Amino acid sequence: MKSKISKFDKECLQKAIDFASEVFKKGTNYPVGAVLSIDGKIVDATGSNMFGHKSRVMHAENTLIIRNGKKLFKAFDAGKSSTLYTTLEPCIQCLGSCVTNNVSKIIYIQKDPNGGACDMKHDKIGLHYREVWPEIIHAPISEKPKKLMIAFFKSEVKRGNIEWPNKMLKLLASG
Repeated sequence: MKSKISKFDKECLQKAIDFASEVFKKGTNYPVGAVLSIDGKIVDATGSNMFGHKSRVMHAENTLIIRNGKKLFKAFDAGKSSTLYTTLEPCIQCLGSCVTNNVSKIIYIQKDPNGGACDMKHDKIGLHYREVWPEIIHAPISEKPKKLMIAFFKSEVKRGNIEWPNKMLKLLASG
């Protein structure tokens, strides 16, 4: 059964695309944008800044979890729902941050054929994690996130970074 996404969900995804576009314009990071909502209200949004911070922790999704940890803690204790919207399928690190911080739902646009973790089986992990596992929805509402990623990797090739951008371009072309 496919989950429907609401008008609010689409607005949040568009805002995530806008952040990814801004990151792309700067030309220094993966063009990924993310938005966090709690109880149907946007609380924060950002783009990827992994290279700017020289830290692989600073993915857009993880940055939102770190910046809003207290809000997520309080929201979970109060029985409120939270949703992470992102332009790219979360990696295992960002998915893990969502799970351990009790994010209720993850909605993403573009599958990540290299680092995406949302399809991983979680039936053999600890009971707590299975109990708080978020609902995960792939919502391919736009081609723009994929186009931004392709343009980013092509620009990396032009800058002399050959191996990993070419690998990513092949993966994105096949998916």
